[in-house]
Amino acid sequence: RNLLLPDGVPAERQWARFYVKIYRAEGLPRMNTSIMANVKKAFIGDNKDLVDPYVQVVFAGQKGKTSVQKSSYEPLWNEQIIFTEMFPPLCKRIKVQIRDSDKVNDVAIGTHFIDLRKISNEGDKGK
Repeated sequence: RNLLLPDGVPAERQWARFYVKIYRAEGLPRMNTSIMANVKKAFIGDNKDLVDPYVQVVFAGQKGKTSVQKSSYEPLWNEQIIFTEMFPPLCKRIKVQIRDSDKVNDVAIGTHFIDLRKISNEGDKGK
């Protein structure tokens, strides 16, 4: 027996694909409100306070992300991220984070955790 597996998890598990579909985001905040952004706006009329959002999904130690939607408060992706992991997974939740893409440092706008126990049925098929 494998002592690292929790009680109730079978020693023999199959590989499965987990699909996470990212549709869209709404009502994102203005992000470029720093002093330098205001100086650029004043001198050269650069009005780029829109975000460049993308979604990063973390599941079972794996990361996936959508494309970056330039200058958008209401981005539309309709993209899917696929993870390959053993079933049932030992990970109990999926982390979904919307981020603002930046040349220097990407900034997290919002984070949500999806509890797999709340969206999966009991049983060996997990339907």
